[in-house]
Amino acid sequence: MSQDLANEPSDTLSVTISGGSMGGLFTGIALDSAGHDVTIAEQSAGDLRSRGGGIVAQQSIRQFLSRHDIVDPANITTRASERRFLTADGDVRTSTPDSMVFTSWDAVYRQLRAAFPDDRYHTGQTVTGVRATDGTVTFSDGDRTTADLVVAADGGQSTARAQLFPDADPEFADYVAWRGVVSEAELSDAVIDAFDGRFTFYQGEQMLILAYFIPGEDGNTAPGDRRLNWVWYDTLSGRERETIFTDTTGTSQQFSVSPGQLRDPVESHQRERAAETLPPVFTDLVATTAAPFVQAIYDLQSPQMTVDRVCLVGDAAFVARPHTAAGTSKAASDAVELKAALDRHSSLGGALASWDDARTDYGARLVAQGKRMGDERLSLGS
Repeated sequence: MSQDLANEPSDTLSVTISGGSMGGLFTGIALDSAGHDVTIAEQSAGDLRSRGGGIVAQQSIRQFLSRHDIVDPANITTRASERRFLTADGDVRTSTPDSMVFTSWDAVYRQLRAAFPDDRYHTGQTVTGVRATDGTVTFSDGDRTTADLVVAADGGQSTARAQLFPDADPEFADYVAWRGVVSEAELSDAVIDAFDGRFTFYQGEQMLILAYFIPGEDGNTAPGDRRLNWVWYDTLSGRERETIFTDTTGTSQQFSVSPGQLRDPVESHQRERAAETLPPVFTDLVATTAAPFVQAIYDLQSPQMTVDRVCLVGDAAFVARPHTAAGTSKAASDAVELKAALDRHSSLGGALASWDDARTDYGARLVAQGKRMGDERLSLGS
């Protein structure tokens, strides 16, 4: 730690956040509430749109929304009281009581975005470099700014992480997540009945599919206005990966192919595979989905989360497999704990060192947990 950081006060900092998605907004709101001077730079020119669909609304997310007076979580969440596993024929194999709370990426994002001041949220700003020693941030148009603290919240393909930790590369897990959301109005009564109030799964040979209801596009959670979110984890070979991740433009994508960009042969093949391998209600659900998409499952682990004046939050530092249902909640907790560390320590250096130790340890444990859960649920072995 430099002498400047060791002695620099931790109150009333200037903060530049790279990335205006979930992690950036959680951090921006938390630090703004503590009186810091926060600016967010987001590379997208307009509002962000989700490729993820549904998320589990963990307690850390709900508490963040409540404690910052953003929204009553009950207004943007759905609930399930039962966890079901189906047989291949569609019968109920097991059923256990289980209280789960769900929401959608877009519902949470809209609330967070509305809670952060427009005049300090700058779109169309792409960060191309950070200098950790003095907090200098460089943008693609050549502009620069300097802050006491720089927060990289720019996701799994983080520019800052690639610069600070070039050896911390994503590791592909040899399976993918096919995903989709369907408006409740488009679903049959049989499909609605199978999933309403339930967290429903089918586990086949080296595959797992699940589904649950989430808020509608406008955030409405009333029956009839919701969407049904599904995730299908499926293994594949290296050649299949190249085929699947080449989009309609012929471009080879590394991490995902967004809705509407799957090539027709790829989409048709997966619908046929659904009809051959999934229980009837899941087959119907996949068939009803107008624009499915696919994401690569990978693990990412940074050796630490701070370097001098730069810290990494959320997926910029660690990506755990989605079986943990902790990606968004980790981003919220990173933000809350960063604020708490700055409040607790008199120096910026002391705050960042304390936060780094705790959050890096948590991130590493979460990635390891995701690997274990993925191997177990898809019967992949160690």
